[in-house]
Amino acid sequence: MTPVELVLAIALLLSLGLSAWLFFRVRQMADHKPQNQTSPGKVESLPQTVLEPAPHPEHGDPIDQLKHPLFQAVAATIDVGLVVVDGNRQVRYLNRSANETFELNRPVLGQGLITLLRDHQADLLVGEVLRDGEPRQMTMKPIISGRILRLSCNALEPGQPGSGALILIRDLTQISMLERSRRDLVANVSHELRTPLASLKLLVETVQSEPPPDVTRRMLGQMSEEVDAITQLVDELHELSQIESGRVTLKLAPTPVRPVIERAIERIRPQAERKQIEVSAEYSHEDLQILMDGDRIGQVLLNLLHNAVKFSSPGGLVVICTQLVNNDKGADNGTPNMWLEISVRDTGVGIPAQDLPRIFERFYKVDRARTRHAGGTGLGLAIAKHLVEGHGGRLSVDSIEGRGSTFSFTLPTA
Repeated sequence: MTPVELVLAIALLLSLGLSAWLFFRVRQMADHKPQNQTSPGKVESLPQTVLEPAPHPEHGDPIDQLKHPLFQAVAATIDVGLVVVDGNRQVRYLNRSANETFELNRPVLGQGLITLLRDHQADLLVGEVLRDGEPRQMTMKPIISGRILRLSCNALEPGQPGSGALILIRDLTQISMLERSRRDLVANVSHELRTPLASLKLLVETVQSEPPPDVTRRMLGQMSEEVDAITQLVDELHELSQIESGRVTLKLAPTPVRPVIERAIERIRPQAERKQIEVSAEYSHEDLQILMDGDRIGQVLLNLLHNAVKFSSPGGLVVICTQLVNNDKGADNGTPNMWLEISVRDTGVGIPAQDLPRIFERFYKVDRARTRHAGGTGLGLAIAKHLVEGHGGRLSVDSIEGRGSTFSFTLPTA
């Protein structure tokens, strides 16, 4: 097998995600001799059958293909753990990466998969794939090694349960540690910045308490606004890091929906009145109660209302609407059949279509020149999304540039 053929094989396998098929017509590729070769090392064409899966009558049991040199070469090259089991969940092959991941010091070929994985849930998952042929994946954390592993499992023969399974194992330990370090850094930095910012704010307020000259008063006012902006950024950074690290616990309790909405409207009313923007609410059910953290959902609403008012022109309208919607998948996945949908609709500038997919990313701002004038940290929507998802709901947006936006989120009713 030439280096060109090996590179082609690796590229093909990686492009398919190393999933349903690892067994191509490798014999035809390895044995093929180009007919139109004009110079040494130059290949004019490759056989059409390279991309075709090998049919059973020609090549037999796919487990037997594990012995082929091309498969062995590719499997030894990749940095992803690869394990193949037969229909009885016995290990028939594992590559170098899998051996290193599980730090094996004993033979496992021919043994049950549980001997290798030492994880009951992972073993059951592979059994389900063998039964119905549907691909599955999960995250596992072996007790002995303490690693964080992502396991993906596919049937060797889609549509033929029991033929065997291909298991890919990715070690996410280092990535997880880096992500944890990033969150801890953000949390620590934001925490350390709070004290000096509070001191600066106090100093500004102390100087402002005595009648200063007009120029000094104006400069102090600007200083105070800048301190407030940085304080908001630090507070939101700290809160987002707490949420992402799982340190925020929702206080779920049966809570009336209307008072939560009314409180959010009252808090945003002064800002809306300064821009002559009318804020109102429409309720489909007056006395509806759902299981939620009222303070956190109020925070989500306040953030959405703040954005709606900020990006609406004077004289605009902002309306909150509630309605019960059907969850078509509820009967299948065990979630409630009815959801509460809360929408915040405005008549503002809208969001360009190309920005909609990224609107909930941290620090992402639509039209930075416009948002710089309006202010904001770019973290509010990311926090709102996490809080809604923490309730088991979903936050989405529908917008047409120049015609306004509607931010909607759903919450389970039970």
